[in-house]
Amino acid sequence: MINTERSLKWALVALLMVGMMVLSGTAGAADLKLGLLPRLNATEMTEMFSPLADYLSKETGEKVSLVIPKDFDAFKTLIASGQVDMGFANPLVYVQLKKNDVSLEALGLASEKSGTKFRGIIIARKDSGIEKVQDLKGKKLIFVEQDSAAGHIFQMLTLSKAGLDVKKDFTKLPFAKKHTNVAMAVFNKAADAGGIREDDLEKMKEVVDLAQIKVIAYTDYYPNWPLFSTKKMSKTSAEKVKAALMKLKPNSPEAQKAAGPAKITGFAPVADKDYDLLRQAARVAGAL
Repeated sequence: MINTERSLKWALVALLMVGMMVLSGTAGAADLKLGLLPRLNATEMTEMFSPLADYLSKETGEKVSLVIPKDFDAFKTLIASGQVDMGFANPLVYVQLKKNDVSLEALGLASEKSGTKFRGIIIARKDSGIEKVQDLKGKKLIFVEQDSAAGHIFQMLTLSKAGLDVKKDFTKLPFAKKHTNVAMAVFNKAADAGGIREDDLEKMKEVVDLAQIKVIAYTDYYPNWPLFSTKKMSKTSAEKVKAALMKLKPNSPEAQKAAGPAKITGFAPVADKDYDLLRQAARVAGAL
């Protein structure tokens, strides 16, 4: 009788240990970290992307938590060191990271109000005498930032394709830091022309008289922000996240609920080769 009780006791202990191991393994697997490029402060980013994290958690069965680093460099470190399973960044940051880590895989392409692609423009005053890109030779140009995709990178390839040497055929003024500052510099004649994102031009009507501004050139279209997996993420988890993103068809009720707060209308399929033109532009601009 005593041996039977002892056997039963040890059987229960073994069962409990197995149960704890299973739970422990499940808890470890069910924790995916999504790193966000911090283009806004942490509070705003959390409010914007928490619904998407909740949606991905529900769809994949794995808890998805947000990681918001202090700046762009910290984000790049998170990705490169494998501290997060996924990343969401502007296309330039993505190709820069991909150059050093081929294991990164784009899972979904963010769609915004303007669609899944965007482009930049080059603007000048209507009374500047500048009519085409070639007229910018010898002029003073201003851009947003060294790594600004639609406020510098895209324009460099456009200028190069037009036959200008981007290193010596015009004067590049100090970066303006903001798209608004570029428009103001052109309007106030501090610069002859400038590069901004096309979508941002209409927003400038609050600070400059757009009736005095004209578009000299449009850049090529480039794919939007990708959500991508890192070397830390398993293939199984990556496939589940990818399938969940593809369910968020642009402008669908599901996408509006999960991604709307982040100003994203949904997600579309994407392949790494879609960013090859951006790579070309980044090399011309010295950003890759």
